[in-house]
Order: sequence, then C-alpha cells, then structure tokens
Amino acid sequence: MTKNKSKPIALLGVAMLMGTMSYAQSIAPQSVNSGGTKMTQANGSLSFTVGELVVLSQTDSQGNTLGGGFTAGATLTTASIQETDAAVLDVSVFPNPTYDLVNIRINHSSIEQVVVSITDLQGKEVYIGKYAGISNTIGINTATYAPSTYILSLKNNNNQVLGTYKITKN
Repeated sequence: MTKNKSKPIALLGVAMLMGTMSYAQSIAPQSVNSGGTKMTQANGSLSFTVGELVVLSQTDSQGNTLGGGFTAGATLTTASIQETDAAVLDVSVFPNPTYDLVNIRINHSSIEQVVVSITDLQGKEVYIGKYAGISNTIGINTATYAPSTYILSLKNNNNQVLGTYKITKN
C-alpha cells in the first residue's frame, strides 16, 4: 500500500515542478520606445532624447551586450545664443545662411584680441582663430563644412564669451 501512495505524490510533485518551470520561462512581449522633445526660444534651444535605437550590438563596461532594440541612454543638447555687448565688441556676422564664406565685421572693439571659434551642435570644435580687435572684416571659409547648424563664439584672451551666433551652412 505504501507504493500506491508514493506514486500519486511523486506524479503531483513532477506536475508542480513542470508547471513552475514552464511559468518561469515565459516572457511576455514588451515594447520599449524612445521619446524626446525639442524646445526653442529666441535666445537658444534645448532638445533631448531618451532611449536610442541600437542597430548593431552595444557593450557596456560590465560586459553586458544589447544586440538590437532600444537602449536607455539619454542625450541632451543645449544651445544658447548671446549677442555681444556693443560697448565691448560691436560686430555683425553675415551672410546667414551661408554656402562657403562667413564674414565677421568688427565695427568697434575695446579689446586687443578676438578669439573666434566655430563648433557643431555636438560640441566638436571645427574652427578656432585669433584676430586683432581692430575694425576689419574676418572671412572664414566654410565650404568644406557639412550642411548643418553651427555655433560661432567670440571670446576675449581670458576665454570669456563675448557673444555667440547661430550659423546655418547650406
């Protein structure tokens, strides 16, 4: 009689184990989507993206690999446009948009030297030059730049930003 009692208990135990294992292995389909927004005002813009599409594989510092889908990274881009103080540096930047040459006309300056830098929207500096702070016109060749939006910054010798301008390259 002990054999008959142990057989149903063993079958019940195997059935419970199989049920638990099959439930533990099921994964419900899910969708992870990216989202973001862009806000713009007269003096600058802010844009961000949360979750970026990964087409190839991506590996983090712990060795975890994501083969496809979305990653939960965040990208934040800011741009601020600041006109120069005409008492310190009176300039005009033209033409905008441009195809090949950007001109910076210095009408009046109370500083000895002007540092001109151009960066793309990812913050990579594509041009830097130092010029005398005298009344003249500075021409910068942008013919080899990719069509995009760039930030032109004017600084003094102490790296203090005097003004920034948004330049569109067609």
